[in-house]
Amino acid sequence: MLLGELDAYLADFLAVKSFDDASLNGLQVEGRREVKRVAFAVSACAEVFRKAASAGANALVVHHGLFWKGDWPQPVSGVLRDRLKLLLDSGCSLLAYHLPLDAHAEVGNNAVAARALGLVELTSFCEYHGTPIGWRGRLGKPVQARTFVRRLESYYGHKAHAVLAGPDMISSVGIVSGGAAREAEQAVVLGLDAYVTGEAGEPATFLCREARMHFAALGHYATERVGVRALGEHLKRTLGLDTIFIDVENDA
Repeated sequence: MLLGELDAYLADFLAVKSFDDASLNGLQVEGRREVKRVAFAVSACAEVFRKAASAGANALVVHHGLFWKGDWPQPVSGVLRDRLKLLLDSGCSLLAYHLPLDAHAEVGNNAVAARALGLVELTSFCEYHGTPIGWRGRLGKPVQARTFVRRLESYYGHKAHAVLAGPDMISSVGIVSGGAAREAEQAVVLGLDAYVTGEAGEPATFLCREARMHFAALGHYATERVGVRALGEHLKRTLGLDTIFIDVENDA
């Protein structure tokens, strides 16, 4: 398909205009006009760009792009210059989707994880700039806290930073991927048994202890591999595009 068609499809499918986002969502760097193979990755970086070029990708879709609101004007030098050169030399376009890929009900980081972890009766929650970006639900069968932490570690492939301060058995869980430790406050207000995010936060530890709610951080990168993978599978299934996922190790 044409690059413009892909950009338009993703803008509509991910409801890009619904979000007040720091990210410049959509096409960030224009490459070849025709797209046959699309690579997916969490973050825009030189290693991802090299691997996308080696795999013959005409476009790369990421969660964390190169450009964010407020970044300009700035000189195109140093690391940014080197990254842009890799993209321009390969002719690979770069598209980025930040909050839209957290919030989406089908392919978003949080809804996909919630279903995989066994949550049912899913409801969006955790408003950010007026739009909910997380998902919460109820476990079909309540589980012990430590058992649930092991389930999280197995699913995300990352060791949990856990604050086990809630009830012995977990029923209700909220998930907001990435750096959303502060948003634990919204989970406390809702009376959830557990809150799952990517990064730990010093204030969240005391909040969760005092509110008697479990908290688990599974890594910013690990919790945001989910959405780009699911989006790639969606495009392959619905548009017939050749897609690949590029995983670059990042423990943060």
